[in-house]
This record gives sequence, C-alpha cells and structure tokens, in this order.
Amino acid sequence: MENENTFKLCITMAGAVSAGAYTAGVLDYLIETLDLWEKAKEKNRKLGIAHPDYDHTIPMHQVEIDVISGSSAGGISGSLTFMALADKKFKSFNKDNPSGTDNIFYKSWVDMGNTAENSTVDKLLNNSDLKEYGEVRSLLNTQAIDVIADEALAVREQREIPKYASDSLDVILTTTNLRGINFMVNFDDSGRDTSKGTVITNHGGFFRYKLKNDKYPTGIPTKEDELYYVLDLSNETHLQYLKDATLSTAAFPIGLKSREVAISAEYIKRYPKYLFNKSKGIEPLLPEGAIYKFNSVDGGVINNEPYGIGLKVLREKNPKSIEACKYGVIMIDPFPNKDHDVAESGSGIMSIAGGLLKALRNQVMFNQDGILDALDMTDRTKFLIEPVRKIEKDGKWVRPKNDLAAAPIGGFAGFLSRDFREHDFQLGRKNCQVFLRYYFAVASEDIEKRLSIVPNSAIKDRYQFSVPAMDPNGEKFFPIIPDMRVLRNFDNQVDKINYGKDAEIQDLPYPKLSFSEFESRYKSKIKDRIGLIVKHLLKNKFLSFLANFFYAKNAGYKFVKEALEKELGENDLLK
Repeated sequence: MENENTFKLCITMAGAVSAGAYTAGVLDYLIETLDLWEKAKEKNRKLGIAHPDYDHTIPMHQVEIDVISGSSAGGISGSLTFMALADKKFKSFNKDNPSGTDNIFYKSWVDMGNTAENSTVDKLLNNSDLKEYGEVRSLLNTQAIDVIADEALAVREQREIPKYASDSLDVILTTTNLRGINFMVNFDDSGRDTSKGTVITNHGGFFRYKLKNDKYPTGIPTKEDELYYVLDLSNETHLQYLKDATLSTAAFPIGLKSREVAISAEYIKRYPKYLFNKSKGIEPLLPEGAIYKFNSVDGGVINNEPYGIGLKVLREKNPKSIEACKYGVIMIDPFPNKDHDVAESGSGIMSIAGGLLKALRNQVMFNQDGILDALDMTDRTKFLIEPVRKIEKDGKWVRPKNDLAAAPIGGFAGFLSRDFREHDFQLGRKNCQVFLRYYFAVASEDIEKRLSIVPNSAIKDRYQFSVPAMDPNGEKFFPIIPDMRVLRNFDNQVDKINYGKDAEIQDLPYPKLSFSEFESRYKSKIKDRIGLIVKHLLKNKFLSFLANFFYAKNAGYKFVKEALEKELGENDLLK
C-alpha cells in the first residue's frame, strides 16, 4: 500500500559506455549517504525524543528509492544497485575502504577485472572469441564482460532491503529487440474480421524486476495487467535471468556482442495492455510455445535516457504521492544531450545520410514511452546529475572540453586505462555530494507539504541553504536527503573530524596516458585482432591473406592509432 507520507524517488540512468564509472560513483555516494542518515534516524528512534542523547538536528522524514530505470551502462548500474541493496557485506568506497573491498560498483566499473599482467585492454583484444565462434560477433572480445557479470551478479549473503528502498522496488532495464514483437491492430469495428487489420512491430522493450519478499512471490504476478518478474537472488536461475537482461541492455552495437534472450511468452502477452493503455483490438502475434527468444542489442539504441518509463511506473505505483508532489526523479547522465542545432542539413548524399540518422535518433527519443509525463516539469520534481569539473586557467575557474576521462572515442576511452575510470568514479561521488547538499532540495516553505515534517530550528540551522549561496536574504531551500557529513550547510561547514576527506571530496588529478607505452604493449594485439576480423569477414583464404598482408593490418592500425592520439590529445589525456 502506498505510504502517503513517504517521499518517493525514481533514479534513472542513461547509457554511457565506459563512463558508467561516473554513474557508479554517483550511486555509491548516494547509497552511503542514505545509509548514514538511516543509521542516525534509527538511533533516534531507539532513544526516543525525550532522551538526553536524542539528536534534534536529524530530520526524521522518510525517502524511499521506489523505481530504478537504466539503459546500457545505466542498466548495468541499475542491476548493481539491486545487488548492493540486498548484499549484507556491501561497503561503500571511502577513506576507510580505499580499495573498494566488497563494493560492487568499484569492482565492476573501476577495477573491471584489471590486473598488471592482464589489463582490461588485453582482454578486449584477446582473439579467443573469434576462434570459438568462427565468425565476427563484435569488434571487441566481450568474454571479459561476461566474467565481470558472473562475479558481480552472484549469490551473496543477503540482508533485508534497507528502509530507504521500497519493498516494492522496481528495476527496469531497457533493451532493443532486433527480432521485434508484432502486434495486430484490428480495424474492424466488430472485432471479428482480422483481415481488416495491419501489423505494427515494436523493437523497444524493457525488463522489469522486483525482489522476492512476503508481499511478492517469485515469478510473474497472477494479475494479468501487471508486468514484472519477481526475482529470488538466492536462486542461480533467477540470477541468470538478471545477468542476461543486464548484458542485453549493455550490448553496444558492433563494438560489443549482441545477446540472445529468452523470456516467458506470458510476459510478452501483457505488453499491449501496458504499451497501449488497455486499448481494444490490439494483440501480440507470438510464435507457439511458452518461451519467446530474441536477439538483443544495447537498450540505448531506442531509449538511452529512460526517465519516461521510470516515471510512468512511479506514477502507477504512487498516484497520491505524485498528486501531492511528494516525489522526485533523478536523472544520472554522463553525456546529456546539449545539441541545440536544428538547422537544415546540406543537400549532399553524406549530409542527407547524417541528417537521417540524427532525425531517426531524435524522433525515437521523443517517442519513448512515458515521455509526456516526464516533460511535465512540476516545480522541483525533476533533477539532473551530470559531470561537472572545473580547472584553473589564467586565474579563473573554467570548464574543460570534457569533464570525464572516459568521454573520448564515443565513451570508449575508459576501457583504455583504469586511471581514467577511477577519476570518473571519484568525480561521480563528488558531484553527488554537491548535488545532495545544494540542488536536490525543496523550497523551505514546502517542507511540510512535500516531506511531511515540521523541522525544528536546529534542523534548519544545520541543513538549510540559500540561493544565492550564503546570502541571508536569499531564497531558502532544504535538502531532500540530508548529508550527515554536514555541520552547517548554509556556509559549507563540514565534519572533517569524523569523516576526514570524505566530508569534502576533491577531484583526483586528471589522468594522463603515455601513448608510446600504450603502443608498445598493444600495437601487435590490435593488428592481430584486425587481421583475424578481416580473415573471418573474407571467407576466401587467399583474398584474406592478400588483404591482411598488403593492407588491412597496417591501414587498420593506422586508423586506430590516429583516432586515439587525436581524441586523447584534444582532451588533454596524453603525457
């Protein structure tokens, strides 16, 4: 049942390739902050308000993560959040845990299976996949990603979901279904003559999961209008379902291998009621059998920023909270679209081709499920966490070309160096810290209405801040999620005695890569992989030998080298 006094939270995460390390850092700091606050509240509850040790500076309102939606790298992070919330041994990355021990975000996104002897790049360039499959399934070897998924999405000692997460928590992972789901739209008013119909095909989709508990038994719900699957994380088969869905949403086209997914046909049968608002005369056309199989690529192809579907589910679950404005949607997007150019394209064939791809991409994003709900910009309900980094130049603090080290090469640069991913993870934690303290907030006059508390003067003195900053006459705001590391938010006083450097996170030095060292280690491996790809694409052995010997390896490597040097150099990532 909906708790009308609880502030409901939807977290939605965009695709980002290797810049998922930034999203992981944001999530890590968010969960740690919620955990610190919950422990402080629990201590107060046990003491009672009349106890002399009761901390009157602790806000006692309730915030619940109710929906998590993600695409591609954001989908991976959504699944990792699922696991972190249920893992008894999960520990945040901080001054007390600098190596990220038992931290699923850090291990998956920063370490990424990296060792001195066998780096992430070594694994991505390994040719074992080409030899095993006998065909080219992706430019890079994704077997290393399978290993990371096996380690991350594994049975652990479970804990009860924390109070800052809903017992009906939904995790939604978008996918792009290359097979598509056909729907018959019947144009016969009587509904009897199916020849008066047309078939439409939907290639977008999503996996929606909940965790097993007393309210939700495993499997598909009995009610036909409910569309989700309840997982038991102690069940290896259920973990495999989650693993398949996670790898499916992250299967970046061409670069990484597509994934074959098998799901219950019953799940697909419920799509029309969900996608078409229970419209009559629309039915799925499915092959016979209880299982539906399809080939899937990156969910970001069709829905890279799935805030629409996340908000739609949040609205379905919490209509009264939405009406009372007791909710918030946080979008974590390492690469938010800043393209304001709507100028006409050129008339040349290449300009037309480029304009067509851009038009298709933009229109798909505009048509995503639930977008109209998301565009309803109710006051202070939609929030964005994006990378922000400043550098000092000529005595002024300015934004560099890119905030993230992983940004170059279409977001693939993070795969080149662990240092790049570590920098971005730390920036995510820092940006989340600033976001929670000074952006994710309600106007002070709306505290009681939206958070269901009447804060005392001690709470306001500790957490209230103003816009402009530190202006006693400025507009006053109150954080939705208070950060226990704060002593007085108004003038940025933080508790360094108890929290040390975590009280005010600093940027890591912007990382640099030696291209000569990179070439020395990986040149031959890049050329070998290019050669084998050409060999498998050109089935004629003589032609493939000539192509490799005279052209492909050297030309291919030259292209890769020039692209890497150019992008890394332009982004100040080379020594």
